[in-house]
Formats: sequence, structure tokens, C-alpha cells
Amino acid sequence: MEDVTVPSTCKGCERDITISEEQITRILNNMRPKVECVNDKVYEARLLACSQCKDLMAGHTCGISGSIVRVRALAATQSCPSYSGSRWQGTA
Repeated sequence: MEDVTVPSTCKGCERDITISEEQITRILNNMRPKVECVNDKVYEARLLACSQCKDLMAGHTCGISGSIVRVRALAATQSCPSYSGSRWQGTA
């Protein structure tokens, strides 16, 4: 029987996490008519909290959830996945 190597990280962590501004904008534009979104004030507050988080990767990816923070922050039903409690307190 052939040996199977089991990766020590999750599949998502092995991928290149870079994403272009154009790709993020396209996702956000497709999302707005289909998903309940927060208002601009809440969105900006969430993005500010994410920008100050040590788990932010490459300026756009949440190191905890693997999501694009601008996409996650826009969705009204989403929350901050921080291990120490939501960084989005009072931004609902």
C-alpha cells in the first residue's frame, strides 16, 4: 500500500491568499443585491476593526476564518470570528 502524506495545515492555508482589488470589487458588486448588507457607517467601523487586527493577512484576508474581510464585513448576518470575542462590538 502506498504511503499517504497528510498535510499539517488546512487546505485553504496552503493556497496563495492573494486576491486583486478587481476581484474583491466584483464579489462585493455581485453580493449587494443578493445579501442583506450593513450601512456604510457600520461597514467602515468593521473594516477599521479588521485593519487593526493581528490576524489580518495580506491586508484583505482574515487569518481566522479565511474570508475576505471586506466581503464578510459587508454582510449583515456575519460576525467577527476573533478568538477573544468579536472586534465588531457595537457595529451591528
